[in-house]
Amino acid sequence: MTTLDEERIAALLRSAQVPEPRVDVGRAVRDGRRRRQRRRVGGVAAVTVLAGLGVVGVVELGGVASPSAPARPAVAASPTAVASAAAAQPVTCEASWLPQPINGSVAVANGVDPTGRYIVGDIGTGNEDGRVVLWTDGRARVLPASARHAAAVNARGDVVGTDGDGTGWVYRNGKLRFLATPPGYQAVLVYAVNGRGDIAGTASGAGESRQAVLWSADRPQEYRLIGRPGSAATAITEDGTVVGSMDRLPYRWTPEGTGAALAVPDGYPHASVDSAHGGWAIGMVPGEPTGGAVQMLPVRWNLRTGAVTLLPFPGASAIAGTGDLLVDDGAPLVVAPDGTSRRLPGRPEVRATEAGTYTASGISDDALTVVGAVYENEAYRPLVWRCRR
Repeated sequence: MTTLDEERIAALLRSAQVPEPRVDVGRAVRDGRRRRQRRRVGGVAAVTVLAGLGVVGVVELGGVASPSAPARPAVAASPTAVASAAAAQPVTCEASWLPQPINGSVAVANGVDPTGRYIVGDIGTGNEDGRVVLWTDGRARVLPASARHAAAVNARGDVVGTDGDGTGWVYRNGKLRFLATPPGYQAVLVYAVNGRGDIAGTASGAGESRQAVLWSADRPQEYRLIGRPGSAATAITEDGTVVGSMDRLPYRWTPEGTGAALAVPDGYPHASVDSAHGGWAIGMVPGEPTGGAVQMLPVRWNLRTGAVTLLPFPGASAIAGTGDLLVDDGAPLVVAPDGTSRRLPGRPEVRATEAGTYTASGISDDALTVVGAVYENEAYRPLVWRCRR
């Protein structure tokens, strides 16, 4: 990513006012250097906006103080134990390397389709040369150079994203096509695509103007505006339900376009939705300000019942269609809706043992495929966890 790209993307984020998305190459480099040098290092992408789902952490925000975060109980009695709601059906997982078709010291997998067949990621040096890679049944393909910053992949293998100047794109059947930017807006941020090829994102314009948008992978030059000005779309489910925000409140729209606000946890002024799969969504609420910084706290919505839950974890990086949470707390963990959990195993040849050696960013709808990366010897390698019951 060039410096100009970074500035443009940062400007888009400021105008769109949507959640900071999930970690991609820039975050991988940032986290690795932060662990080892305990300071922010220049030259790394300052804003990574297009991998789809927000990483919960400390961010610089203004505004009024919010209620203190609740006490955070332990996820399980032992952080390394595997727990299962059904003892007769234990889940076992194994980590495998993903092939790297091109050279690059920063190679990460950051998204997976609902079936677990298609995986998308980036390979580069973490500076200005990242290339999008699509793995299909473990076989890698490098997308055209103009396809940058992939956001998501669906069960047909369609990949969507936004390039550095705010132009949306879709890669389908071996062809790269660009999405229309609605008149009156200067750029778009693409976040998600479902199995039908419905693409969700947000158009942004002058000042803070923005609006949720839907495109079609079949007809990328056609679009439909969702809600009213001031809306933002950050995810779409398989049935066409769109989630996002409206006036700083979490929001959902039915496939027919009817909108309604989602609940906000008691005592919190507002919330944002980052991602949704099946009947579940995850997002963030602002916690206690400390020295000008606000820690964002993860929440989960049951879209079927409307219930919202403040989660007892430092962050949630993805959610499966089953409601299982992917918690990337330095050693990736999958937590079921009933609170039982399983820690994902490492690779036997990886000698690094510090927290953050493994990162996980995407999970399939059945929660049995997880994708991420390993950091060791100053390099990242992409990998996939395959689980079975």
